[in-house]
Amino acid sequence: MNTHALRIRAAITVLACLILTGCAHVQPPVPLDPQFWAAKETTIGVAITVMPEPELAVTGHQGILGYVINRGVNSRLIDAVEKWQVSSLNTLPDVIVAKLQAKGYKARRIYEPVDLSAYKETGFREGYMDHDMSAIKARYGVDRLLLLNVFTVGATRSYYVYIPLSVPKAQVSGQGMLIDLSDNKLLWFQPFATVLAAHGEWDEPTYSSLSKAFYQAVDSSRQQMITPFSP
Repeated sequence: MNTHALRIRAAITVLACLILTGCAHVQPPVPLDPQFWAAKETTIGVAITVMPEPELAVTGHQGILGYVINRGVNSRLIDAVEKWQVSSLNTLPDVIVAKLQAKGYKARRIYEPVDLSAYKETGFREGYMDHDMSAIKARYGVDRLLLLNVFTVGATRSYYVYIPLSVPKAQVSGQGMLIDLSDNKLLWFQPFATVLAAHGEWDEPTYSSLSKAFYQAVDSSRQQMITPFSP
């Protein structure tokens, strides 16, 4: 993929993350500096944030009553979505650690999920993490933190009052970031957002087509996070 195409994809991803999360400030992507590959003396901790449960996001202009009714109409789908599995996202740090170690880097898996709410918010500052993550340096003996932050997993469907504006679509979104724990500077930052419709009929007894789209979205998100560390 050429540079122009990568920039277009990054812009689309940022816009999608803005729509999905409603962020007031948007950190633009920070490409991984080629010098990263020369810094084999630093220790990299690799972790993932607390994983959200799969859910159906019922969005749009509905009002409280409309929201309650629309969730009721989709109750069978909601039950199905909540059973989807996210284990392959939780194992992402293991894959990245293995790739880094195979190349001779000091990478360490941090097994405890990172709860960002436990770290002091520092406010938005472009190019820096918006939480003070410096405590991780001493706690785990690492110099940098490669953090995978998953926002949403499951499906989404939009409504206008009681009228569906879209079919349910599978969605996975989040961010990957590499943080210098000495000053919380972002050495790499990449948002990801994958939204996929089912191929064929989605309203099946087991929602197998929509479920397949979800796992394709999971695989796409995994590859977006793994690829920068597989040059």
